[in-house]
Amino acid sequence: MNIRDILRRPGREWRAEAPASEAEIALLESNAKAELPREYLDLMRFTNGGEGPLALAPMWFQLYAVKDCIDLCLNQRVLEQFPTFMFFGSNGGLESIAFDLRVGPPWPIVMVDQVAGPESAKEIAPNIGAFIESIGIEAEGQLA
Repeated sequence: MNIRDILRRPGREWRAEAPASEAEIALLESNAKAELPREYLDLMRFTNGGEGPLALAPMWFQLYAVKDCIDLCLNQRVLEQFPTFMFFGSNGGLESIAFDLRVGPPWPIVMVDQVAGPESAKEIAPNIGAFIESIGIEAEGQLA
C-alpha cells in the first residue's frame, strides 16, 4: 500500500503535516499497547498529523501526531478507562478513532465516544488499510 499515492489521488482532500521521523516512529512503537500495523506506520511516515474528510462515520478525520499518540498511550485515565483501545485520531469533536485491541490483528478501526465510554465503540473499518482508503474522500450525500 503506497500511502502517498492513495492520499494524492485526484479528488482527495487531505491537509498533510510534515512526516514523522524514524526516531519518532520508533518511540511510538516502543510505547504502543500492541504491535502497530505497517500501513499505520507508513501513514505516519507520510503525514505526522493532518485532517480531511472521511468516507466513513464520523465523516471527518484528524490524525493525531506521534507525540499525541504517545501521550495517550501513557495517560493513566485512558489506560484505566480504555485499556483495549489505542487512539490515533478523532473527528475534532467527541468521537475518537482507535484500533480495537479486543480481537487479534488486523485490528478493526472503531469510533468511540470517550464521554459515553468503551461501550460506545462502533466498528467503522475492518482494518487500517480499509480505513486509509477512505481518508480524504467525502462520503456520498455529505454536504460540502
